[in-house]
Amino acid sequence: MSRSKGRKHTLKIVLVLLFLIAAGGCMAYTLRIDDGDIEIRGNKKYTKEEMAAYIFNTDLDRNPFVLYYKTRFGKQNKIPFVDEYDVEFKSLQKIRITVYEKKIIGYVRYKGVNMYFDKDGTIVESSTEEIENIPRITGLKFDYIVLDETLPVGDEKIFHLILDLTQALAKYEVGVDRIYISEKQEVILYMDQVVVELGKNTDMVEKIQSLADMLPNLSGLSGTLNMKEYDENGNGYTFKKH
Repeated sequence: MSRSKGRKHTLKIVLVLLFLIAAGGCMAYTLRIDDGDIEIRGNKKYTKEEMAAYIFNTDLDRNPFVLYYKTRFGKQNKIPFVDEYDVEFKSLQKIRITVYEKKIIGYVRYKGVNMYFDKDGTIVESSTEEIENIPRITGLKFDYIVLDETLPVGDEKIFHLILDLTQALAKYEVGVDRIYISEKQEVILYMDQVVVELGKNTDMVEKIQSLADMLPNLSGLSGTLNMKEYDENGNGYTFKKH
């Protein structure tokens, strides 16, 4: 083979390779992860569609190569009430997203904004939105609130009290509108037209269990249920109608 024919042959090979690379690049660019190819786990606050909208800011983000690069080398999109999320590729176009939501036990209202805190009393999120099943805590005194810092209430035992209380309420499926905690750490629950005086943090779980048993009898009533102490003489807990 002459030198000129060899050069032409080499040029043809190079052109074919360039074409294949370009074609492969075009195919890779047009690949797209559709909603039906997405599995999302761990999301309670947001629907699947809402989570997808947060994670995929643009249509290009749905390209598997772009998504892989962003999840491995870029910063995750900031999502309110979510600590982080993991993206696992089941195949080139099928992914599983595991969501790790922030562990919130309650919120206080400060200057018209709801400040949500975790079991340690750290403010983890601020929002004008009220989240379902997260109780509002009132009665706490503070002069300031800073995001990502502990709620300045002075006594950290309050957060243990709130954690025990909210866990018991969730366990026995007792819904409350808000929780009031006095300076002496006495607890009052507000439930529709019923006020429940629980007193101090004594036998709190047992009290909540008893309250759950009494809920059917309290339905439609308006008044105050005194559960500070149990009357051993047969009167049990007393209810005073408003």
